[in-house]
Amino acid sequence: MTTQTEPLTSSPPELNTLKIEIDDGANIGTLTLDRPDAFNAMSPEMIGELTVAFAWLADRATLRALIVTGAGKAFCAGGDVNWFKTGVESEDIDLPSEVRRGAEALHAAIVDLRRIPYPVVAAVNGPAAGAGFSLALACDTRIASEKAFFACAYGRIGASPDGGMTYFLPRVVGPSRALEILLDDPDMKAEAALAEKLVAEVVPADELIDRARAKAEKLAAMAPHYVRMAKTLVGGSIEHTLTEHLQLERHGIADSMATEDLRNGVETFFGGGTPEFRGR
Repeated sequence: MTTQTEPLTSSPPELNTLKIEIDDGANIGTLTLDRPDAFNAMSPEMIGELTVAFAWLADRATLRALIVTGAGKAFCAGGDVNWFKTGVESEDIDLPSEVRRGAEALHAAIVDLRRIPYPVVAAVNGPAAGAGFSLALACDTRIASEKAFFACAYGRIGASPDGGMTYFLPRVVGPSRALEILLDDPDMKAEAALAEKLVAEVVPADELIDRARAKAEKLAAMAPHYVRMAKTLVGGSIEHTLTEHLQLERHGIADSMATEDLRNGVETFFGGGTPEFRGR
């Protein structure tokens, strides 16, 4: 069970290609990529709106968990190839410059996604290709519909990976296997993704959102300081030296001792009950 800590500091931003829904009672949000007719491909407009959405979710929304999913049949088909096609065909468009700016914006959005201090669950409802695969990998955990599949896809048009693909994939499957997946570039069905540990579980399509919701509710019930520090410490562990990392752990556990949640957790532990963490 979760208890709302305080109202949102602002309303969600109004967006055209994304939809943000907030369940204030449970402090759980849902971000839906909302270009179903284009399989939720990332147009320049969507990329710009991702920077707005993830910055708001990281800095302004007092949530306890977030679900990221796609409208219609796809999670996200990656970058909008029509954008690339227009640039290839027009001599008036400096395509490398345009894509450089687009990738900068997308990467700013990914950084803000990773700054979100509460758990982010990707509910992968269909194809997750290219930057869509990268987006799913950037989330904290992934649940896949049995109709989902994953594809690196960049090499199919001769494009270099972006969106954090070559950062997150090696951290999930290891560097050697990540390179094999990038070069072989299979259409990886949900069960194969489960075998690679790219997803935590595979569920029937009509159960995906309910299962993601149940996962989000379970994670939202945890002490926010614990969740925030677990994400921060694990996320930076590969880059830190042992000494640097132990210092971060030292301060993290000391800071947790000042929270009401910790006091409640200790008292409830000895009382034999189940703590209700309130985020204080």
